[in-house]
Amino acid sequence: MIDSHVHLNRHEFAGAGLEVAARARLAGVGGFLNVGYDPASSRESIALAETAADIWATVGVHPHDALLLADEQGRLTEAGRECLGRLEELARHPRVVAIGEIGLDYFRDLSPRPAQRTALAAQLELAARLDKPVVFHVRDAWPELMAFIDEVGLPPRGGVLHSFSGDAAVVEWALARGLKLGIGGVVTYKQSTLPAQVALAGPDHLLLETDAPWLPPVPHRGERNEPARLGLVLDKVAGILQMEPGEVERRTDASFAALFLERKAGLP
Repeated sequence: MIDSHVHLNRHEFAGAGLEVAARARLAGVGGFLNVGYDPASSRESIALAETAADIWATVGVHPHDALLLADEQGRLTEAGRECLGRLEELARHPRVVAIGEIGLDYFRDLSPRPAQRTALAAQLELAARLDKPVVFHVRDAWPELMAFIDEVGLPPRGGVLHSFSGDAAVVEWALARGLKLGIGGVVTYKQSTLPAQVALAGPDHLLLETDAPWLPPVPHRGERNEPARLGLVLDKVAGILQMEPGEVERRTDASFAALFLERKAGLP
């Protein structure tokens, strides 16, 4: 299994991210995409990826931190241009396989929406220029995200809609544009609508993720999540698709490799 979205460098792991990864390997996880969300976490993500062949990194500015790039009116600032320059330098590191997580978050609205849109556009342009896929964060902004992407376009390498929470219309929109859906612990929750969307998408359009330390699967809700629990997500997805877990693992691993590693050395 490959955990396509994890934050091993978060303070919740108290500096023990490599130990957390070691536990996950014993549980059958063979790869980790450690995701950055601001310049500092992006640098930390690269440092982690330098320690092990099965850890890859992303770099990006989360919509919560969009003011690092743009002002409240959505104008790219001089400090934002400098930040983008640092991100580009980081993104050229050989262990960096994507730009992200980037996107729109209209649930928390921790940055003004015009700033979020400008930050997203600037980083989509960066992904296109560097020929890298994108890890999207989208919350309570699906219509806006879809309209925005259809206006400005996707980078050629496409990307994944991390922690997918859209409805059937979003699934159809995403599949038509070659985007993958990141499925994590929420799919195991009793009130989740994700099972229907997983069934609609099918195995070849899915990536497995934990988003650890957040969103633990049942029966671990309320606990700190770890990538060692990815098997619970796999088993749930396999049950929804009425497939053997091993086959779902093989196909989601292949999708991960095709999206993020096709121009790299490949899986370890």
